[in-house]
Amino acid sequence: MEKILIIESDANFGDQVNSALRKNGYSTIVVSGGVEGMKALFDIAPALVILDVTLTDMDSYEFLAQKSSAAVISKIPVFLVSAQGVPINMRRVPAGSVQEFMMALHSNGEDIVEKANRLFGHEAVNSGTGYVNGKKPKILWVEDDKLIGTILAKKLISSGFDLFHAKSGEEALEALKQAIPDVIVLDLLLPGIGGFDVLQEINNDPGLRKVPVMILSNLSKPTDIERAKTLGAKKFLIKAATSLEQIVKEIKGLC
Repeated sequence: MEKILIIESDANFGDQVNSALRKNGYSTIVVSGGVEGMKALFDIAPALVILDVTLTDMDSYEFLAQKSSAAVISKIPVFLVSAQGVPINMRRVPAGSVQEFMMALHSNGEDIVEKANRLFGHEAVNSGTGYVNGKKPKILWVEDDKLIGTILAKKLISSGFDLFHAKSGEEALEALKQAIPDVIVLDLLLPGIGGFDVLQEINNDPGLRKVPVMILSNLSKPTDIERAKTLGAKKFLIKAATSLEQIVKEIKGLC
């Protein structure tokens, strides 16, 4: 099967990913730094790169920029992984340079195997999730509150969603340039670009307009709800009045 280059500074997570990929028939090479990883890219031309966002010897975003500028390796797909839970800076990711964004604290080797199988068109093993071919719905969740973030993230991941998180309107719009999710869960009170402006941008983009958006906000005035729905929101939930189970149920109804 395909050869995969793993560039991972966390030895334990690197071993976990390496073991899972090898058990599923992939050929792997593991390196711990960006300099060695860049050399390996040219030497072996892998079918896929799994890249740690927190490299110790080289800025991972610079790594992506160098890769994108070299024609011979520019088309090799990359999964960008945050092994320590450090937020991925979507603004610094060169457009089109990354196929998947993953938070390793919420992922494991099998998650990466599933994404690799999907990328290469291999038959997926029945994961027991109930989703077609084991595919998890991809959710872009836009929320700046850390406490709510931690609680809801754990609930969404344990409920079988593939979650990636933006803490501001700017990060959300950058994330949407990289990948189109199955559902967007959007707070309205955000630093910088607000939720209504994000909604407007989504509604103006033909490629995003069909992605269902669920508002999860403490704004509860009828005028706010009506404005959100006018801008294309499919659901509007009040944080303070909605349980985690109801949030999950409503998201599943939009998938």
